[in-house]
Amino acid sequence: MLALEPAELAAIAARAVVARDFVVFTVKDRITGATQEACFWLDGGPFTCLIKNGLTGLIETKSFVGGALVSVGDIALTSDISVRTVEVELSGIDDAVNAAVRAYDARNAPIAIYRGYLNPHTLELVAPAKARFIGFIDEAPIETAAEGGASTVRLSCASHTRELTRKNPDVRSHESQILRKADDDFYHDTSVVADWEIFWGKKQGKAS
Repeated sequence: MLALEPAELAAIAARAVVARDFVVFTVKDRITGATQEACFWLDGGPFTCLIKNGLTGLIETKSFVGGALVSVGDIALTSDISVRTVEVELSGIDDAVNAAVRAYDARNAPIAIYRGYLNPHTLELVAPAKARFIGFIDEAPIETAAEGGASTVRLSCASHTRELTRKNPDVRSHESQILRKADDDFYHDTSVVADWEIFWGKKQGKAS
């Protein structure tokens, strides 16, 4: 559930605001690995505003590119740990979009989608935009349309709860354990303990 502030609730009840979506994702340089943040909002022109970081809870100032974000798919606001998916559509001819998905690598890029409520008279948000979706980009295909069509980039995204479905490829071994803590001998004898012969309730006899 998206928790709104009193100012937002009052403005929505008075029908004095319009909702706007904001998308932030972090792409990586294909050669150096350096990261670059790409920010877009669902309106025209550049826009700078406050957001409440969905991971840290801190209030941050971000500048968004307008006219490039075409649509944001429906987002189910659930409180469970199911993996949610959403599709974000960007313009395939926008310079900022092309710089993000062509010059940089968007595979598995962290992405966050925020919702803010804009006062149309002051052109300011009544409160910092809040996260509605946090996850990763699964695919970012670039669709080149035929003559007269619209070229688009569709970001297929999965929520961060997908991480809970990953399996740990590591095995329980002494070598693995000491990588975590050098003096931890818990698994020291795991490779031979199955061959140990334990004598319960009597003294160990001599081999004949």
